[in-house]
Amino acid sequence: GAKCRAAKDDCDLPELCTGRSAECPTDSFQRNGHPCQNNQGYCYNGKCPIMTNQCVALWGPGAKVSPNSCFTSNERGQGCGFCREENGASIPCAAKDIKCGWLYCKVRTSICSCRKLLYDPDYGMV
Repeated sequence: GAKCRAAKDDCDLPELCTGRSAECPTDSFQRNGHPCQNNQGYCYNGKCPIMTNQCVALWGPGAKVSPNSCFTSNERGQGCGFCREENGASIPCAAKDIKCGWLYCKVRTSICSCRKLLYDPDYGMV
């Protein structure tokens, strides 16, 4: 069928007319986990959250992603370092998932900054 809505970005899919309706089909997206923005992020519910943009959104201009060494804290399961909480307990990340836990940002002179912030909407912030 003819394209009735082009893809908006890496995580969106174009919609094609089916010929059964005058309306364009429901907007559809790439599967979660599909690489996006030159492999800097992974699609999550139609968005491409990348760590650099998340650091800037949380800490302001000039914030950058911390070095990989900061993310090893997510294996400890204490303080800022964990992947999820269950029944009030912090669950550490597996080594292969350390960037799925807390996001660490370099802010001014602090190399491994983390703090609990409420940030909405949740586009799969890592």
